[in-house]
Amino acid sequence: MPKASSSDETRSMLSIKALGAGVWDYDIAADRLYCDRRWYEILGLDPERDAIACLADFRPYIHPDDVAAATRVDPAEIDALTARDERYQVDFRVIRPDGAIRRLRSVACIVRDPVTDHRRAVGCVLDLTESDGDRPVSPSAAPLSQRDTAPLSTMEHVCLAWVIAGKTAWETAVILGRSRKTVEFHLANAVRKLGASNKVHAAALAIRRGLI
Repeated sequence: MPKASSSDETRSMLSIKALGAGVWDYDIAADRLYCDRRWYEILGLDPERDAIACLADFRPYIHPDDVAAATRVDPAEIDALTARDERYQVDFRVIRPDGAIRRLRSVACIVRDPVTDHRRAVGCVLDLTESDGDRPVSPSAAPLSQRDTAPLSTMEHVCLAWVIAGKTAWETAVILGRSRKTVEFHLANAVRKLGASNKVHAAALAIRRGLI
């Protein structure tokens, strides 16, 4: 299979930057957590000084009322998500070192190695703190009920989630074990249903409307 081009990698980085998302990758069996620099910025942390390598390292920064939901690792739930090819999502609060409380949304897909059955959760976290309140709502952010929009399919959700994680259609196809054309088909449907101008815009609208 061909390698991803440098232009693909550039588009991935621009997608992440445009959405303001922090990327994370969690090895479920080994309890090893990797987070990119933007993830640390959202939590108000310094990756050099405040390195987080596992869930135990992360727990002190989570709001006490949300620790259980934000760190839940349920084998039965993981099996069900894997079998249905569905995404994981949880909203929770964190407390930054300066005392500020931020409301976050974490979205991920379960990636399973078909040979070893090794599983990882790979996804991103977005800061939703400023998305509510009295900020004006633009036409593009109108609720779905105000638009003639069909609901997104499971595969459209999954493909958009990987856009949020900065993956190209080619990379998403490799992760999901599908063809690139199939991924592009689902993304095109999501763009059309959401009335977006491109897949990054579609991902942003889906997040804004609580679909992802």
